[in-house]
Amino acid sequence: MSYIIDSDILIWLLKKKTKVVELLESIDMSERGTSIICIGEVLEGLNTEQIIELTKFFGSLRIYDVNLDVIFRFAELRKTLRRKGLLLENMDLLIAATCLANNLTLVTGNVKHFKRIKGLKIKTIDG
Repeated sequence: MSYIIDSDILIWLLKKKTKVVELLESIDMSERGTSIICIGEVLEGLNTEQIIELTKFFGSLRIYDVNLDVIFRFAELRKTLRRKGLLLENMDLLIAATCLANNLTLVTGNVKHFKRIKGLKIKTIDG
């Protein structure tokens, strides 16, 4: 099983939250990944020192880009959730679409939002 590490988990990792560090250590390095979207969300709020530290960690991850399959899934998710009145932020939808397109499990603390997405596999952790 392979995983996408969500932006909240990456932030908690920078804060050296014990539960997060232990969880990530329990996942085989070859199964760890994140989305280019998560990276963008995290970098927005970091100082230079934190960017350097996190960039080192990114080197151990597979980075999933947004491609045509992801975009088609994003559009379908957005349409479905909008019709139900349960729309999420576009960034979260792109992250979920990336997981669905690549058969990945999302590691997140943000279960409240992501549980709206049918078929999305979630591994949760509290920071």
